[in-house]
Amino acid sequence: MPEIPETRTATPILTPITMINAFTVPLEESEEFLQLWKENAQIMAAQPGFVRARLHESLIDDAELRYVNVAAWESGVQLEEALARPEWQASAQKLLTLNVKARPSIYQGIIDVTPGAQL
Repeated sequence: MPEIPETRTATPILTPITMINAFTVPLEESEEFLQLWKENAQIMAAQPGFVRARLHESLIDDAELRYVNVAAWESGVQLEEALARPEWQASAQKLLTLNVKARPSIYQGIIDVTPGAQL
């Protein structure tokens, strides 16, 4: 059974984070991937600390990174707690039964740019 990639840091993060997960998904498995991703996202949306998520789809058919998920969390600790839940683990394992490669990582915003910003 494929292993779920880790997103844990050495020290707990108590501040807001963004989790970005880029997926390689064969075109012929896209529909099934989307169904499973929605199931997974529904579980996460019910967890404490979840702010929002948006799944992006490449407009290029042969793109290596077909889907990119961007999710905001109130803290890294809350994301870790959500990732440890058995129902999320089971849902993630279903995704990994497909020929999918997930590349998750967590980030903190460091620069915001708005229209007309002076950097």
